[in-house]
Amino acid sequence: FGSSNSASAHPAPPAARAAVQSPSMAPVLRSVLACAAGVAVSHGVAEQDIGAVCDAAAQRQGQCRSPTPQADHLMLQIKQHAVVSAPGDFGSVECPGMPDVKQSCSANGCKVLAKTSGRSCAEYCRASSRECVGAWEEVWDNCEVKYDWKCNEPLAGTSDLICECSATASGGGGGGAIADPSGLRLVWSDEFDGNAVDGSKWGFIHGGGGFGNQEQQYYSQNNAVVQGGSLKITARCQDYKGHQFTSAKLTTHHLADWGPGHRVDVRAKLPQGKGTWPAIWMLSTDSVYGRWPASGEIDIMEAVGCTRDKIYGTIHTGRYNHMKNTEKYNTMSLAVGDWHTYSLVWEDHELRWYVDGVEYHKFHPSAFDSERWPFDQKFYLILNLAVGGSWPGYCLHGRPSCSSSGEFAQEQVMEVDYARVYALH
Repeated sequence: FGSSNSASAHPAPPAARAAVQSPSMAPVLRSVLACAAGVAVSHGVAEQDIGAVCDAAAQRQGQCRSPTPQADHLMLQIKQHAVVSAPGDFGSVECPGMPDVKQSCSANGCKVLAKTSGRSCAEYCRASSRECVGAWEEVWDNCEVKYDWKCNEPLAGTSDLICECSATASGGGGGGAIADPSGLRLVWSDEFDGNAVDGSKWGFIHGGGGFGNQEQQYYSQNNAVVQGGSLKITARCQDYKGHQFTSAKLTTHHLADWGPGHRVDVRAKLPQGKGTWPAIWMLSTDSVYGRWPASGEIDIMEAVGCTRDKIYGTIHTGRYNHMKNTEKYNTMSLAVGDWHTYSLVWEDHELRWYVDGVEYHKFHPSAFDSERWPFDQKFYLILNLAVGGSWPGYCLHGRPSCSSSGEFAQEQVMEVDYARVYALH
């Protein structure tokens, strides 16, 4: 993602080197290879003059009508078309003594091809008092990834998995319960009880151009309404300013921001049509450590219609990002079309992700320099619903259909009941 002021460079992972056999995937491969050259962004960036010169800088700022798309999590999702490499921390050795290791898949020793013998990666990591950060099925008894898997589920029919375990006191997918917020101090909220979006709390992004991901929507405030006690962000087929789709993107930038010592709760119901990309996320207000990813990004929740009933929680920093294929994330399977509360607990030295009060991801790096932990600064909140492009449109060749019932024959709506921020202390 990105903001009205912050460019977000997301070159593709080493998956761009994979051989893609299907002719239908050729445009995606070209996109990924272009991204590997560094002409790419995160989920979306600054809305600027769409007629701007389409050089590399303009592409990163989302100024082009047809900017070079980026793969984002795309290559982790394409199971049948490409061989990809799993995320990992390529730093100093941080996980000595990992058991049942068939092959090390990262320089730090935390990501390995493990002999799991019917265990999940979470069970494998717990054997060395660590937590699971990521899990993947390998291509053929090596470190190349066939597709991503879930930390807490064994994979039938295989005795090996690529498992990434946390270093000491770090990890993902903890499984603990969140504290009752009644004992916390509410410092900011929007209950969406009025009849219009509150301009003192939210600003709108206006613009299109693909945002570096070949996204198809033009963002307009006309696509966000407050009605019946909730915010409704609607993505629809609509010819508008050279785009075939419209949607909305709201941000608290320059209106409200928060840092360590806070908890964010957003109760939302997500669209399920293929080609949708709803997200709840945060970016640094002042970018004190530099351009993306140096100043960090926190994705509280992302979902894509091409990967049904699955959400992602992710961070990006100078050390952990797509350029190095080291982004830190976890997933959870749930019915995204139902109401759920997506929460982030932001401590001084740890981030934790929850759904309906159940923890499913945790980030606590082995050191707290700005490369690993830029999260000592204030960040602002973003709500948006993107359409099509590199990741959410990978199963549709980029653009959803306006006539298919499983895509955009009907409007796709992201509904938000409330957004609340609490002080932890």
